[in-house]
Amino acid sequence: MSAARKQSVLVCMVLAAVLGGCLPKPHIQHFTATPPVACPGDEVTLRWETNGPVRIEAFPEIPALGRKDNTGTQTVTISGPTRFHLETSRVFGLKKELTESEVLSPPKDLEYGVVDAEGRSQFTCSEQTGALESSFQLDGSHLSPNVRLGQVTNMNARPLVIGKGETSETVREGAKAPGFEGQPAQGLWQLRVPLDAGESCEDALESVDGRLIIKFQLACPR
Repeated sequence: MSAARKQSVLVCMVLAAVLGGCLPKPHIQHFTATPPVACPGDEVTLRWETNGPVRIEAFPEIPALGRKDNTGTQTVTISGPTRFHLETSRVFGLKKELTESEVLSPPKDLEYGVVDAEGRSQFTCSEQTGALESSFQLDGSHLSPNVRLGQVTNMNARPLVIGKGETSETVREGAKAPGFEGQPAQGLWQLRVPLDAGESCEDALESVDGRLIIKFQLACPR
């Protein structure tokens, strides 16, 4: 076999090996946009990690995205609900992996609350104080500081005392608590279920089925 023929065969073998998958497949370790709820004009931070160079696009379009290194962060300003698209590819784009992350903008109704996780109770209860209690924190990982509250709805099957800062309201099943309107949604939320006469803590926890959920009507400053 001539030298030119051998070189041609070697090139074909190398290309076959490359295209056949000897190089690692494109893989996205993570891609996030934080916070996932934000108002027009708010900043959102993108974080990604892949095993190859990436291309990031936004819909609607945001300048300064495009091609990026395999790992990085970037803060961008959104104009409203935005969908971010990340794609990584290897071997001249013949193999690709892609994912998307979405940022919502109010007006939007979302539910937050407390749910038992892996058997570790998120609730405290005392028959002496006569209440089942829990709390949860909304911070910058959930929504931007500009997001404001409309009405707050008790989504539980019994009356609930909802508290945040200096505001506290007793809200019957399925009813709304208008006293939080206009406040920032971020903060520590405290939930309290008064025990009925003669009710045990175990019965109260069973009655809420290990979860206390409230619905937030979210808005942005006008």
